[in-house]
Amino acid sequence: NVGRKLFKDMTDKLIGGLGTLTTILFIIGFVGLFIINPQTYEELNNLSISGYNLDGMNAENWIKIFYIIVGLLNVIFAIGLFKLSDNKSIIVAGKILLLLSGAIWTTFGLINYDLSDFGTHLLAMRTIAVLAAGLFGLIILGAEIEKILNDKFLKYYTFATAGTILLLSILSIFVFWDETWIRTNISLTIYFVWFGVFGIKILQKKPAPNTGFV
Repeated sequence: NVGRKLFKDMTDKLIGGLGTLTTILFIIGFVGLFIINPQTYEELNNLSISGYNLDGMNAENWIKIFYIIVGLLNVIFAIGLFKLSDNKSIIVAGKILLLLSGAIWTTFGLINYDLSDFGTHLLAMRTIAVLAAGLFGLIILGAEIEKILNDKFLKYYTFATAGTILLLSILSIFVFWDETWIRTNISLTIYFVWFGVFGIKILQKKPAPNTGFV
């Protein structure tokens, strides 16, 4: 009926907005950090962007808030995906993996990164977990994307994003060890940009035709 269609259209717009906002705040967070703390590049040279919550770093509160907000937006977006399609296939696993990725990203704002061996290993494991969950989540969503939105570009873009992350991850494992974080930073960036592209596509979706009665 009309009421349900209106509710669905509003839900679609909300989720599209959340995806777009995730990418925007991801970009604003890092740009703002470099503006607030011009020494950021020297302090964080050759470090993963998942480790910017460094003990004793300037603008520490800013970066904590950035991690937490972006992570929570990721989580809420993933929860919203459950409303965009039925959950009777493997697509559920893709949604859960995106949710898990966002939850782990949030921990970067809750747990400071320290330069001890334990701190470095913990940072690496969480970063790998974010990318692994995101990678497999995108692969599953790409395969089932028609259940959410029948858009060929979004399907291929999702697969391309996952494929690029996979390729960079393989390179990080087998070659150029001294540049591992550079490829990790690229992977994290294209992963969070995907949310914005997905969100824009949902926002561009035409509302369902109004053919029923309340």
